[in-house]
Amino acid sequence: MSADADVVVAGGGPAGLQFAREIAARSAYDVTVLEANDSLSDNDKSTGGTFEQVVDRYGVPDDVVMAENEDVVFEAPGASSTLDIPGYVLDFPAFVEFLGEDAEARGAEVRTGARVQTPIREGGRVVGVEYTAGGERRELRADLVVDATGPRAVLAKQLGMFDPASAQHGVGKEYEVEGRYDLDSMLFRFDHDAAPGGYAWTFPAGENAFKAGICWIDDFYETHAPADDGTIDDYVEDWLAADPRWEVESIRTAHAGDAVSNNSINQRATDGLVAVGDAVSSINPLFGEGIRPGMESAEMAATVALAALDRGDTSRERLAVYEDRWNDQKGLDWRIQRIVCELLYDFTPGQQRRFVTSAGRLSDAQVDRLQRYELTARDYLELYPFDPSDLAKVRALVRHV
Repeated sequence: MSADADVVVAGGGPAGLQFAREIAARSAYDVTVLEANDSLSDNDKSTGGTFEQVVDRYGVPDDVVMAENEDVVFEAPGASSTLDIPGYVLDFPAFVEFLGEDAEARGAEVRTGARVQTPIREGGRVVGVEYTAGGERRELRADLVVDATGPRAVLAKQLGMFDPASAQHGVGKEYEVEGRYDLDSMLFRFDHDAAPGGYAWTFPAGENAFKAGICWIDDFYETHAPADDGTIDDYVEDWLAADPRWEVESIRTAHAGDAVSNNSINQRATDGLVAVGDAVSSINPLFGEGIRPGMESAEMAATVALAALDRGDTSRERLAVYEDRWNDQKGLDWRIQRIVCELLYDFTPGQQRRFVTSAGRLSDAQVDRLQRYELTARDYLELYPFDPSDLAKVRALVRHV
């Protein structure tokens, strides 16, 4: 095969750009990233909330960090608990620009305004992609293709590796606000009046600035939303107006995004291609964090991809080592968290209150495991606010076992 590049990455979000950084930093292979937006910063669909594992492990510079906080607050009707979990709020457009600039400094090429459309297949293997740029249809062939197109899963879907339609869907809307914010914490509120079938949040975002948003899972939104429901913007605006701990002077920007989630145990490799990040639902199923697991999946995939490229063998047999490692490390924990997620966002108000109260009783070690998504069975039992109505949900949950 005559390739135009050694590696082509479809998608310029955190997962795709981290994959490019890894390959470019650790080898002399040619890497080309194709991003649909006209600039990387246009890919602004994340809250930017993350933790020290991302900032420290991936060298995120201070000028990308909007705010740091020492703890996380969980709230529900009639309950509030503070958990000792340090966090960071990133300027997400600046963050992806940093990742792109760093990838290019390491030798990768980033092409914006290049929307990947389909995989090119020959003899049953992926050998490149077709994409559009400047109104023209083009091809780019490579020894290895990476799908990092996010929830649309452009290539993985066409290859039958992951079907977004079969997964659970959610939606989120966030406003970045100028105004008074009296908290130094990331705040999450579990309250069906504020966010039916989901949660509301506020994050500090620098001096006299904060972020506020609402997200919900479609299935549970339909159960808990009132008949005279408004739009998600109405919910965000009501949330902003509801609390004396902050005050809005102006709205800087607003953005929205879709979440597609299952238990993350998906096919991640085929002949000539690996998929990373939200293109194979790497999002954490419990709290919806996407940046950290997306970048972890990219790092894991890049390590396996380098070994395959060095051997001149990018077959599924070689690349599936990444899939197996992901499933071994995340499989059982995330399958359990998917079940807990389905229960959490369907809690009654009483259960929400008891869940938040129980979270406040966790030990330091348990809080650390919660932050790392490594809770034990005993931890879950201590957190879980059982209600007899949960028995009726068993049949729906069995499919995740």
